[in-house]
Amino acid sequence: MPGWVGCVPMGTTAALACVERREGKRPLVRWIEQVPWTDATASLRALKKRHGLQRHRCVAVLPRTHYQVLPMDAPDVPRDEWAQAIRWKLKDSVDFAVDQAAVQLLELPAGASHRAQPQVLAVAAPLPPLADLVRVAAAADTPWSAIDIAETALRNICAVVAAPGQVLALLHVGHEHSTLVIAAHGELLMSRQITFDLAQLSAADATQSAAAFDRAGLELQRTFDGFERQFGNLSLARLLIAPAHASEAFAAHLRELLYVPVAPLDLSAALSLRDAPELADPQVLSDCLGAIGAALRDD
Repeated sequence: MPGWVGCVPMGTTAALACVERREGKRPLVRWIEQVPWTDATASLRALKKRHGLQRHRCVAVLPRTHYQVLPMDAPDVPRDEWAQAIRWKLKDSVDFAVDQAAVQLLELPAGASHRAQPQVLAVAAPLPPLADLVRVAAAADTPWSAIDIAETALRNICAVVAAPGQVLALLHVGHEHSTLVIAAHGELLMSRQITFDLAQLSAADATQSAAAFDRAGLELQRTFDGFERQFGNLSLARLLIAPAHASEAFAAHLRELLYVPVAPLDLSAALSLRDAPELADPQVLSDCLGAIGAALRDD
């Protein structure tokens, strides 16, 4: 069976989604699941029985606390030596031993930045959490075909909703923080973690929620100002807000604060959700968005 299954562990639970890309049609979300993750191997075995995971390629998304993303100048060495050179440049920027870490580079498109030196996003992850993630899947006989991060999963969402050549920002409000990505031409240009979460988004006290909205808006504005300085030849078309409970009020508040147009993310315009009616609930969509994005990997 074609398609990828994306899996996003979130502490004691995990969200999964199966997405099939179809020639000449919108990608189809075949199913979504939210399962316990205290015994991850048992949950994967149950999903294997229920959905035939062994027939799909599966990708896991690392929890945000298990990696760091750092923008850097590409080293002045041959391209095939970048990863090794950057590994040592990371020694003073991460809080774990780089010689016991996985390092992956995302190269920014040539000419996107004002800087003469090529730019990269370095993703560094200590090996123990990666090994644990690999172990639980191997024990269930459902090995991961890839391991991803939240930022590139959200980049994949931008890629399917953007018009040709459009530069989009996407904000996903999570249970512990918010993730902002800016992407163009299917490439991640910039990302940022924002101290704003679902509890603040849906706070009953109007004064508290307005203050939280203002703080988040200020962080977004600073990020967009930084984007303009670095990528002045690119024009940010709009900021999309991923659906969640009370996200409409948040979007309305941001429209008064930001110079960038703000709109809700309409995933149904880019994907077929007919087989996953649960996604009509905005909070279910929010919880599963990362899994859907991870499963939108190119073949």
